[in-house]
Amino acid sequence: MGGFGASRCLRLTSHLILAWLLTPEIFGLMALVKVFMHGLEMFSDVGIGPSIVQNKRGYDPTFLNTAWTIQILRGFALWIVTCMLATPFAWWYANNDPTALQLAYLLPVAAITTIFHGFNSTALKTLNKDLRLGRVTMIALVEQVVSLAVMIGWALLRPNVWAMVAGGLTGAFCKMVLSHFLVPGYRVRPQWDRECSRELFRFGKWIFLSTAFTFLALNLDKLVLGKVLTLKELGLYSIALVFAKAALDVASRLGSAVMFPIYSKLQDEPERLMAVALRAREAVLWVGAAVCICFAVGAPLFFDILWDPRYHAAGILAQWTAIYIWARILLYTMGRIPLALGDSRSLFFANIIQTCGIFTAGGGYYAYGLPGFIVGLAVGPVATHLFLVLYLPLRRKQMVWQTVRFTALTGCTGAAAVVYTSWLRTVAKPSLWMTAVIVCAAVPLIVCAIMVYRRTWGDDHRKITPKTMRPKVEMP
Repeated sequence: MGGFGASRCLRLTSHLILAWLLTPEIFGLMALVKVFMHGLEMFSDVGIGPSIVQNKRGYDPTFLNTAWTIQILRGFALWIVTCMLATPFAWWYANNDPTALQLAYLLPVAAITTIFHGFNSTALKTLNKDLRLGRVTMIALVEQVVSLAVMIGWALLRPNVWAMVAGGLTGAFCKMVLSHFLVPGYRVRPQWDRECSRELFRFGKWIFLSTAFTFLALNLDKLVLGKVLTLKELGLYSIALVFAKAALDVASRLGSAVMFPIYSKLQDEPERLMAVALRAREAVLWVGAAVCICFAVGAPLFFDILWDPRYHAAGILAQWTAIYIWARILLYTMGRIPLALGDSRSLFFANIIQTCGIFTAGGGYYAYGLPGFIVGLAVGPVATHLFLVLYLPLRRKQMVWQTVRFTALTGCTGAAAVVYTSWLRTVAKPSLWMTAVIVCAAVPLIVCAIMVYRRTWGDDHRKITPKTMRPKVEMP
């Protein structure tokens, strides 16, 4: 959580500075670059990271060396494929906005990051497996600081799209180098073991298929909107989504870095696993609900005060995206349970369902414009959540009831606060409206802090999380 908070502050600062130096069109262009790179990585994901965390051989040097070798080969393959697809991708979007032709030479350069990612040490995953997140978090923050420094420095000298590309490349290279110094004496080397590769691909085949649909579920909105909106409009949408995703990033980070390793250690004890999962999920839902409400209420004030006037329209869009983000949080906080039990196939079918949400989003767009599109996207994660409940070993009704309870609380509170502050903006003085927004945004955060403290560190927390749950395991 400390690493997340520092990361969000850095990201907020950088976006504020870059928004004054760069145009919305550049943010729209980079949104397409990121979607392309993210899609290529997810369409080729064979689940190396989750395999190391979940597999009982996750400390075996032979297993780790084989995984690292596969990771390197994948990185080079991604760069080659990017070079082949860059020009067709650029022409596809240039029909709507000629500025998109720049993608033909932006993408091959930006894709060099995939090579750097391929050489990242597997120590990043083994430390995650042991929940030793201090060093991993520090490397992530150093990567971000270096990347942001290069972006801002370049933008001050030459305010163009290459500032963001250069920052991404520098950060990825820095992370690659530092990852090999995480654990003294821990070194990986190229090696190929047939049995280890079989285990990796056996577990990863469903990860490969599911992440392909995960990409579509998470990024199809930008691919579709890129054909119907200008790059300026797409830039505003992407910025609104970036800041509204603060709550989702909390849930995603805790789910992958903390909850998934814990669930994996309890895969042979379903009853205990579900008890821990429900308790951990409740704490994360409190945080997610508070941040969603806070940003839904405060987004217009946030963009009006701190951002260049060209970006003020993103404030209203950010309020609508809070609905979609909450639906994703509900899914993220329980979607790792089947994977921890070794059932990666269920995620494949779940992501197909989530991808189908684009159809309801399309209907919403033609009926109510961009707000209707955003709300329609929320249908996919909700349907996927209900589907994955069927794959839980126990306590399914408790999981559904927890979802209904928090959704009702978040929806009613958030809607009331947004309606009240929106009405007050039209009838009261700006100072009164600003005060009301700050109070309505702060109260959920305070209530969340109290509830999480009581639930997590109350007198009875030892009943669920005894010290024996996290055994100490030595690194190889």
